[in-house]
Amino acid sequence: MKLRSWAVTAALFTFALVAAACAPLVDTSQPAADSAQAPAVVEEAAVDFTPTDAEEEGYWYSRYNLGNLVFRSGLGDAFMPDMATMQQLIQMADANPDDGDTVTPPVNATLLQSIYASGDPHFITQMDPADFATQRWDPATFDTTVTARAMGWAMIKESEWAKQFHVDDHFGTADADFGAYWRFVGLMLNAETKMQAKFAMENLKNDEGFYVDSDGNLDWTGQWVMLEAFSDLSGLLAADHVPNSATNRYRNPDLAAQMMGATDMLFQALSSRTPENIEELSLATQALTWYAATTGDADAKAQAMDLIGQFGDALASGAPSNASETALTIRGLMEAQRVSGDARYLDAAAQAFDALVADYDAETGIFSSQNVYTIDNVAVIMGALNSLKFNAGDAVDQGQVEEIFTRFYENAVNRSGLQQAVPPLKVAKSAFEQEEPALYYGYPTVPMPPMAGGEFGIAPVFATEVTWDGGAWNVTDGNFDSAGAMHASNEFIWFHNDEVNGFPVVGE
Repeated sequence: MKLRSWAVTAALFTFALVAAACAPLVDTSQPAADSAQAPAVVEEAAVDFTPTDAEEEGYWYSRYNLGNLVFRSGLGDAFMPDMATMQQLIQMADANPDDGDTVTPPVNATLLQSIYASGDPHFITQMDPADFATQRWDPATFDTTVTARAMGWAMIKESEWAKQFHVDDHFGTADADFGAYWRFVGLMLNAETKMQAKFAMENLKNDEGFYVDSDGNLDWTGQWVMLEAFSDLSGLLAADHVPNSATNRYRNPDLAAQMMGATDMLFQALSSRTPENIEELSLATQALTWYAATTGDADAKAQAMDLIGQFGDALASGAPSNASETALTIRGLMEAQRVSGDARYLDAAAQAFDALVADYDAETGIFSSQNVYTIDNVAVIMGALNSLKFNAGDAVDQGQVEEIFTRFYENAVNRSGLQQAVPPLKVAKSAFEQEEPALYYGYPTVPMPPMAGGEFGIAPVFATEVTWDGGAWNVTDGNFDSAGAMHASNEFIWFHNDEVNGFPVVGE
């Protein structure tokens, strides 16, 4: 499929938009050499890694991966907002620029209107934390296919982090004397989501109402991810206020109506679809929950609820072949139970968790049925365990859930090398965010970007695949998989559903 060009084309935005939602504001009061200090290397057994460490670290890894993709990497078609729009957004983020807390973004950020499938995250020049042009990835390594999955998961991730940067107690209100930079980041993420939605509707939507990949492939699972993405965006644009805030800087009722129209159309196109495997059943159930929580069409909502029940029944009778499929089963069943209140789905999820426990190897911290883990596999396993923590109650042994949640994360994400680098403290967050324990920001054996590999280092992002060979971990694919990385980043931010809720409530 040939993509139509836009009036706004690939360009580096030298107004210096945003310090990636995960590669934040540089604290210029610190010496530049601070960014080159290697982390202390410790024996893995010496790390006292707790459930809280996993939850908090997941928050930061989510942030690192998103920001490096959508503001730094260049892994997609770029766009350049006009200066008047940028000034308006700055004023929305900071109502009092004279209070000492001002928006001063670094130079050469690249905003993306489309997301490419994958690329090598090695830097191609010496990194300057204040200049995003030095943190690009090599375009020669890019798979430039624009996929529905990558677009959908990235759009969801941007909407979810936009909500996070709107939490009043965490990042302040527009007149606060802290957090202006991150409130601006939230506005830019919302701008990217809207541009990506427009790009998808104009370039990927076919005559049947589905969103094909740019190579013409129709990925059915990707359609459900897009349904979730459009539902999330529509709800955010329509809301009077964002959760944990008294306001909504993103509110745009007219655009919300347009986005909801596109969402309803995609739902109708998918309403006669029968998912063909456990993965599609699970992601369809999750997407339908988001849709039912968002749509204003009562008949469509009722239809979505009916489909959730049908797909829940199919998941309950499925036969997972490995840990990832068991996790997908749990994640979908827990959504079916939340929406319907039907105890059968909770019982089936508990039985699936029993199978996951039986598969778990406490010595390695992973599962006997699976020694190769893609970033997408890690996303679904952590998402399933998180859903049990929040929603299963005493239907499962919560001590076992917490143990597997913590140890699997520590091994499959940190010790495996799946998270390939972490930024140093002073360039990774604003001063008011630098007071937590070190483990919250990164595992001590994960290197900083300049020391992560290659001549200039590696961006602080996920690899595509890691393998346990029975005695050691190996990164077996170090490329960045956009869809999988954004899927994982979504599940990881939902560890904190008290601030950003990944389990939407379907009202009456």
